[in-house]
Amino acid sequence: MVHEQKLRPAALTRILALSALALAWQGSAEAQPVLVAAASAPVSTAASPVVQLQTVTVFTGSTEGFRAPPKHAYAIDNDTLKQQPATNFPQLLAQHLPGVALTHEQGNPLQPTLHFNGFAASPLLGTPQGLSVFQDGVRVNEPFGDVVNWDLIPTNAIRSIHLVPITDPVFGLNTLGGAVLLHTEDGLSAPGGDVGMEFGSFGKTSEQARYGTHAGDWSYFFAVQNQHENGFAPYTASSDRSLFGKVTRRANGNDLDFSYTFAKSHLAGSQTLPKQWMNTPTAVYTAPDNIDNQLNFFNLGDTQSLSPHWQLAAQLYLRNSDQSGFNSNVNGNYDGNTTTLGNSVADNVLNGLQQQSRGLSLALHNDNPLFGLGNHASLGMSVDHQSVDFTQIQQAATFTPQRYTVGVGPFDQGPVSLGVRNRYSGVYFTDRLAATPWLDLSAGGRYERANVDMTDRLGGALGGNHSYSRFNPSVGLDLHPSPKASYYLRYAEGMRVPMAVELTCASPDAPCTLPNVLVADPDLHLVIARTAQAGAVWKLGWIRVHAEYTHTQLNNAIQFISLANMTQGYFINIPQELFRTATLDLTSGSERWLWSASISHTVATYESGFQEPSASNSSADANGNIQVQPGNRLPNIPTWSVKLLAQYQPSERLQLHGAVVAYGARYAQGDENNQDNNGRVPGYAVVNLGAQYKLDQHWRLNLSIHNLFNRVYADFGQLGVNEFTGANRSFSSDPATWQNTQFVAPGAPRGIWLGASYAWN
Repeated sequence: MVHEQKLRPAALTRILALSALALAWQGSAEAQPVLVAAASAPVSTAASPVVQLQTVTVFTGSTEGFRAPPKHAYAIDNDTLKQQPATNFPQLLAQHLPGVALTHEQGNPLQPTLHFNGFAASPLLGTPQGLSVFQDGVRVNEPFGDVVNWDLIPTNAIRSIHLVPITDPVFGLNTLGGAVLLHTEDGLSAPGGDVGMEFGSFGKTSEQARYGTHAGDWSYFFAVQNQHENGFAPYTASSDRSLFGKVTRRANGNDLDFSYTFAKSHLAGSQTLPKQWMNTPTAVYTAPDNIDNQLNFFNLGDTQSLSPHWQLAAQLYLRNSDQSGFNSNVNGNYDGNTTTLGNSVADNVLNGLQQQSRGLSLALHNDNPLFGLGNHASLGMSVDHQSVDFTQIQQAATFTPQRYTVGVGPFDQGPVSLGVRNRYSGVYFTDRLAATPWLDLSAGGRYERANVDMTDRLGGALGGNHSYSRFNPSVGLDLHPSPKASYYLRYAEGMRVPMAVELTCASPDAPCTLPNVLVADPDLHLVIARTAQAGAVWKLGWIRVHAEYTHTQLNNAIQFISLANMTQGYFINIPQELFRTATLDLTSGSERWLWSASISHTVATYESGFQEPSASNSSADANGNIQVQPGNRLPNIPTWSVKLLAQYQPSERLQLHGAVVAYGARYAQGDENNQDNNGRVPGYAVVNLGAQYKLDQHWRLNLSIHNLFNRVYADFGQLGVNEFTGANRSFSSDPATWQNTQFVAPGAPRGIWLGASYAWN
């Protein structure tokens, strides 16, 4: 007989108090995972190797709302995160997980665009966003453009990373191609402390410290980090600081978590270069281009066991991020005549962005058997309110011989002041039923309502109100007929709401500057993703084989159309796009060796024809337009990615690891018809090496080498006009001498970093 556990008065009081606090806060606003194996990080085994077949990740607690990634999701565990301190976690994702790639449009390692199976999570406005990123259950895509500021995530506080490789509606908006789930440490998972520093190429210095402890029911964890580097190109010195703290309580069936994240950064970029300049890849096109970010993020979660089979979770968060930017741009409208304030050769753009996100979520979980079968069901809801204040103004400028802009007039041109209020609410459910010992069935879904309300504070025509709603389902089955074989099928739908930055920049007759000079434009449609996925995992001797095929159709995909001057463009809906990815991933391990190999093939195509302006495309007609046909490839998505990783431990103290990462060619932005005579941006391969040596039980030394053979390569391309055709690459005042060409983002040259750390328990 099972006796129900009564809800204790103290626990009930906590839940009621949290709910009351949430309601009061909302009114004022209106006026631990268990990781069995990582897909590309094989686990060290005893002398008789064992390859783990299934990757099962189980989440409990308020931070996830009982939402769990599917079996065989990709993951990077804490040990892997600690092995390579010279790299941030987007780089680790790109190096370790199949189908993941990075592009560096800004030439800054802290501002990468992360691509997975053709979908992106980027800090740059204008990039079609298709991935959600969560930190301890809170979605950190920014309210204005759904961008992700990787520099605002406390890297040395991350315990593990999971990549959901499919459209999953229970994770909410913008999970078109998947979701990245970041989980932080606490005083129980990371007891003791460690301090470390690192230095090396490009003037990089980094210092970090962490400490975790627990006493009775309470535990505490703190992490601080500071890094600075001069960059491999002029005018690109950047810095990033973060502070993270978490207090947890585990007692009497109750889990309470409260965390705070502070981050502040100064980021400087180098822009893309004409491909003819790749003989000097450390050059800059124009400067300065700076962004300053600051974040304050509070996250409170509480999970209560109501009975042996029932759990209730609640989460409340507040996230404030401020950004200011200074951008130098060539004035694409300069006519070659005498320069004036209204006919300058360059513009400086100054912008400010204040964003606040606040949300409440509740979830109920039950694991009672259903008809005698194992069953796990969850029901949840979430409410998120976001506010945005965006201002922008520009001034006329000119160029120095080094292509550095100097203002020649006041900041009084093109003023913009926009207020935005986003309101999102959703209800979701998930259920997983063990129908037989060898078959699991799963189902889920989410109903989402979204409202975007914009106000033009200068009395112009930017104001508008846009509402969207939809139910997105998911179903799946997992077959595991033997300990050596597992198969799965999944189908899911997801949605993305057009953001304010896109809704106010959607007219070819009034293109915008990014960061955007906004205008009143046509409405954009809701983006719908429909994904089918099939996969299999086999144990073949000592090797684990994971094969997967993902097929995603996007309706009304949002794309930024870049004009020839590359600083202006507009957003449009593409009726239909198709993303197909086939992946093969092999992992194995022994007492001393660990290795993995993966290959991914992604075909991302337009399935609808359309016309777009692309005057720098050699195939453009007399009006500067190109015709995109069904079957043409999407830009900046490499067709192939290949990754080979190995780790060797010759002794208890020394560990060596290396990686070969290779990507195929890709088409440049502006070459959506795949006809430009510059051809594709070439593929490339780089070799990275590392070593870790333990001097004793406390001291550890690290060596990291990126791009061992100093390969010159580019990971991003776009078509545009090179205006710096004068002597010594200076600005030419004669537009007739300007050249249409392909611009590329140079990859970082060889870099070497040394680090030392001291740890204690």
